[in-house]
Amino acid sequence: MNLLPLEVLPGWPQPEPVSDLTLVMLTIVGPLALGAVIALLAFGPKLARRQRDEARGTDVERVHRA
Repeated sequence: MNLLPLEVLPGWPQPEPVSDLTLVMLTIVGPLALGAVIALLAFGPKLARRQRDEARGTDVERVHRA
């Protein structure tokens, strides 16, 4: 599945055609996986802190309002 004709400079080797699965992995699955990793890095500590506070029985909202 080539959307655009691929032209290379003279003297350069011709690239091999890309399969549909590889194209989908690179354009859809890869960015979604990277976004999920970044989201976990950003929100993971907050979620872990919330679960730890709930396990202790601390009212998180009462502590944050004070």
